[in-house]
Amino acid sequence: MLKTGHLESMAMDFALEGFEEAPLKQQKARLNFSLKALRVETLRMLLGNPSYRAFSKAVASSDLLADFCGVRHIDGIRGISKSTLDRAAKFFTAEQVRWMMQVLLEMGGENDRCEELGLRESIDTSVCLVDTTCLDANIHFPVDWVLLRDVATTLLKAIKLIRQAGLCQRMPGEPEVFSRQMSRLCIEMTHTRRKDDARKSRKSVLRRMKPLIRTIAEHARRHRDRLSSDYASTCYSETQAVRIIERVDRMLAQVPTVIRQAHERIIGERQVPSSDKILSVHESDIHVIVRGKAGREVEFGNTLFLAESKEGFILDWEFYRERAPSEPKQLKESLKRQNAYDLSVIVEAACGDRGFNSKLCSKELLDNGIFDAVCPKNSEQLKQRMKDERFAKLQRRRGSTEARIAIFKQRQAGRLRCRGFDNRHRAVAWGVLGHNLWLISRLLAQQKSQEDSALVV
Repeated sequence: MLKTGHLESMAMDFALEGFEEAPLKQQKARLNFSLKALRVETLRMLLGNPSYRAFSKAVASSDLLADFCGVRHIDGIRGISKSTLDRAAKFFTAEQVRWMMQVLLEMGGENDRCEELGLRESIDTSVCLVDTTCLDANIHFPVDWVLLRDVATTLLKAIKLIRQAGLCQRMPGEPEVFSRQMSRLCIEMTHTRRKDDARKSRKSVLRRMKPLIRTIAEHARRHRDRLSSDYASTCYSETQAVRIIERVDRMLAQVPTVIRQAHERIIGERQVPSSDKILSVHESDIHVIVRGKAGREVEFGNTLFLAESKEGFILDWEFYRERAPSEPKQLKESLKRQNAYDLSVIVEAACGDRGFNSKLCSKELLDNGIFDAVCPKNSEQLKQRMKDERFAKLQRRRGSTEARIAIFKQRQAGRLRCRGFDNRHRAVAWGVLGHNLWLISRLLAQQKSQEDSALVV
C-alpha cells in the first residue's frame, strides 16, 4: 500500500523540497532516508507507538520488521539507533503527513482508483460521524508546589552540567545539596495533609520553598552567564551550549510566575484563572479541558477532533494548539476541509452528539444539502427525530465512534511521549495515517477470507 498508494513517491518529493540545488550525493541520502522514515514511523504507529528504545530492540530482533524498515543487509541486521528514530519522527511535517493521508483517502474513496489499493469496493465517504476527545499531555498532575520542584530540578541539572565542564561559580554547596533541601521540603509538604493545622503548615513550608527556589535561580543565572561567555573552553560544542542555555532561560522565565501561582493558591487561597495557570513547566501549549466524565471531571492536554466514515476510516482530523472553538464550529471547519478533497462522493450526512447541535449549524447543513443527523439537545425533539429511520440508524452507529476514538488513543499508547506541541501534532498525523493503513489492511484481509471461503464452497 505504501507503494501503490503513492505514499513512497510523495515522501521522496517532500524530501527534495528545498534541496533541488543540493549536491547529488546529499539528495540521494535524503531520498533513502525519506523511505526509511516513512516505513519506520508507519510501523511504530502500527505497533502502538512504543518508545524509541523498545522499537529499536524489536527491529533488531526481527527479520520481518528489519526487512520492512530496510535495515537488513547481506551481513545481518543493522539496528536503528534512538537518534535515528528521533530524526525519522521529525523528518516530515504534520502537514506533509496530512497530505499523504488525503491522497490515501482519495484513492480509497474513488471507484476507479480503489483497485490500485486492492479494494473491490471504494470506501463510503458520504457519511461523516464526528466526535472530540482530549489527548492528555505527558505531565504529572499540576500541583502548585510540585511545579516549584520541577523548576528547581531542571535548573540544578543544568548547573551540574556546567560545573562538570569546568565552569564553576561560587556556591555554598554542590547542586546535590540544594536538591536534598528541596526534596525534604516536598516530603514535608506532602505530610502536612495529615496534620490538624494542615493549611497553616502548608503555608509555612511554601514560605521556605520560595527563597530556596530564588536562590537556585540566581545560581543558575550566574552559571548560565559563565557558560555563555566561556563555552569555547569546555568540551561542549556551540550547539550543546546553546541547548543548555535555552533550558536555563526557559526555567528562569517561569520562576516568578510559578511562585506567584503557588502563593495565590496556597497562601492567598485565591483561584487563578485557567488562562493564566501554568500546568507544566515543560509543556506550554496545554489546557484544562472540562469533560465532566465520571471519575474524571477535567483533563490536561489538547482537543482532538476526529471524523470517521461508516467503515471506521478517519476522514478528517484536527489537533488544536489553542483552546478549541465550539463543537458546531469544529464540524463546520471539518466539512469545509472534506469538501475540498478530490472525491466523487461528497459528504451527504453528518452525525454527532448533542454537543455539535446548534440552530446555525443545522441551518448550514440544510443549506449545503447535508442530512442533519446531529443529536438534538431537546429531549422532545429527539423523540420526534428518532421516528426517522435514517436518523435513528445513524445515531445507533454513532455509538461506535467512541470506540474508534478509544482504538486510536490506545494505538497512541495513551499519552504521547513526545514533548512540544509541534511534535505531538506530528505524532497525531502519523497516528491517523497508520490507523487508516491498518484499516485498509483489515478490509483486504476480509476480502481474501471471503474469496477463500467462496473457493471452498
